[in-house]
Amino acid sequence: MHLIHPAAKTLLGMPGFVYAWIILVVSLAFFSYIIFRRYRMIRAGQKDPRLDHIGSRSLDLLSYGFMQKRQPRYLWAGIMHIMIFWGFIVLGLRSIDLVTEGLGLPILRPLMQSGFGPVYNTLKDVFELVVLIACTWGILRRAIVKPERYRGSHQFEAYVVLCLISFLMITDMFFEGSALLLAGSSSMAGAWLPASQLATLVLPESDPGVLSAIHSWSYWLHVLSFFFFLNFLPLGKHFHIITALPNVFLRKRRKGALKPARWGVEDLEDLDYLGVEKLEDFTWKHILDLFSCTECGRCTDMCPADAIGRPLSPKMITIKLRDYGYDKFPLWKKASRDANGKLEEGHEPKIVGDLITDDEIWSCTTCGACEEECPIFIEYIDKIIDMRRHLIETSGNPKTFNQVLMHFEKTGNPFGKPASKRTEWIDEIEDTPVKVLKKGDDVDLLYFVDSYGSYDPRIQAISGAIVKGLHLAGIDFGILGPLEKDTGHQVRRMGEEGLFQFLMEENMETLKSIRFNRIITTDPHAFNTLKNDYPAPFKVFHYSQFFLTLIEKGRLKPTNRLTTKDIYTYHDPCYLGRHNEIYDEPRKLLRSLPGLQLVEMARSRDRSFCCGGGDIILWHEIENEDMRMADKRIQMAREAGANMIVTACPFCLIHFEDAIKTGGLEDEMGVVDLMELLISTV
Repeated sequence: MHLIHPAAKTLLGMPGFVYAWIILVVSLAFFSYIIFRRYRMIRAGQKDPRLDHIGSRSLDLLSYGFMQKRQPRYLWAGIMHIMIFWGFIVLGLRSIDLVTEGLGLPILRPLMQSGFGPVYNTLKDVFELVVLIACTWGILRRAIVKPERYRGSHQFEAYVVLCLISFLMITDMFFEGSALLLAGSSSMAGAWLPASQLATLVLPESDPGVLSAIHSWSYWLHVLSFFFFLNFLPLGKHFHIITALPNVFLRKRRKGALKPARWGVEDLEDLDYLGVEKLEDFTWKHILDLFSCTECGRCTDMCPADAIGRPLSPKMITIKLRDYGYDKFPLWKKASRDANGKLEEGHEPKIVGDLITDDEIWSCTTCGACEEECPIFIEYIDKIIDMRRHLIETSGNPKTFNQVLMHFEKTGNPFGKPASKRTEWIDEIEDTPVKVLKKGDDVDLLYFVDSYGSYDPRIQAISGAIVKGLHLAGIDFGILGPLEKDTGHQVRRMGEEGLFQFLMEENMETLKSIRFNRIITTDPHAFNTLKNDYPAPFKVFHYSQFFLTLIEKGRLKPTNRLTTKDIYTYHDPCYLGRHNEIYDEPRKLLRSLPGLQLVEMARSRDRSFCCGGGDIILWHEIENEDMRMADKRIQMAREAGANMIVTACPFCLIHFEDAIKTGGLEDEMGVVDLMELLISTV
């Protein structure tokens, strides 16, 4: 039987091609309008330079965008998503072919009639089955398994989209299957069509009239569904199908770094206010993040604050901001605005305080677990810090911050102690000379001790172990002593940008006055700030990196065997691991210690669980939590079979020691700093 394309038939006195053109023009007009309205929301955002390093960005797009590198971190859900994603890629050509044939513009016909045609048609049919299976899997998973991380997501919309995608697969299967029965195998000669042949099993092979109607209806239903789907995407969370790849390409390049108060503004005095007061204060890229969120909940699932019951869900922050943005920039009507262009009183909630509560904002430890997990690189930390800047600007910060910030401002440290006492810890070290540098001095290695290493009695012991190690290795080193100010890491992440700039400028002036080749730090937070927040390109090392090179070169030799039967596990500090990707050096250093038994916790390396020790938690406790992060991390260590936790961060050490003490676990668990452990074997 001769097969007539549905668009070549006459419907209600008009050729099908006319209907195809009407559908195309109307659909693209609606789509263009919706995209334009969404673009207005992005355009309202602040500057954010994202077009540097085009080559590496393109490689990231290939790796994380097209190859979906992060998806298998949640294995089965990731496989399901990859199946659907690659189905979209492969079947995109099929959609173009179906639409253009209907328009009477068969631009792909020569390609499909070449040797490529049978190969592609086989691939297309295989992927239709793959996508249909993945969508069915997705629907059942949401309906029956109900993963906790989907809580708060727009579930109904997810069902609609999964059903729409399934319907697109089924209508094409019926379109192709009916064509096979009407025209015989000649219609797709040389191709293996499992999806279409599956459809033929339920089609009335003996009734050509019904087959012809199914052939026509399945085509038109497919085309209508395709264009409905296209226009539905920008209306909700599935906008990510359009924006996810651009979001990956435009991702933040420097881990550990924070955005400035405003891009392109050098002097904070030029700003009317700091932080985010309204949606338009976010950068355009951060607004693009809102469009791109898939609501998969991986960020919240990995968030340590959420895990212990704090009122923070990174996913919900994005959802609330996006829904708020959609209300503020509506598609079909103008928002109720006053004469100044602002939403009328009662129509616009405050972003900070109403939409996002203070407790949500202060619950974040800036550990980076959410950003590490997100498949499309949505940024949370910069947004939260911007909201903290607003709270600091408007005196909405916890009152416990006030005295600490005053200490930073007046004395350059959070303890309020005079600079002259920064070197008192040296007096406790026997037979280890420490050079206290003055302006104009020259040294190979500068040891930046920072505030806790200088003033806190427990962390002073780690500082002592470091200088002993440097002395034994014959390193020419010195410390800044009274010239040193706190790096300002915590200050900046509290949201006090002006005070951070002051501390940084003071330190930069000092660092420029002394000649040195490299810097080492005790604290991963100080390491991160000197490396990523300060403007000069210093050669900065955490002590774990530096001492590993000394051991590898034979300048330090751990020979004293550990005689205890302790089982050790290494806890990755957030600002050493996730933010700066230093995972192997501490482990190599540990494995160099004779007699040490090392096991890994289930959550380690880039999935390490934050101890809750750094940043603002030093001075502000969140009341609404089920347990402390350090307590939960100790549970993880015990589950791994360890009774000794090794860390390379003074704040982790302090919090673990306190949690062990308050939990009455002194006889069962212990914690030690990596440097102290190393020096005990030398």
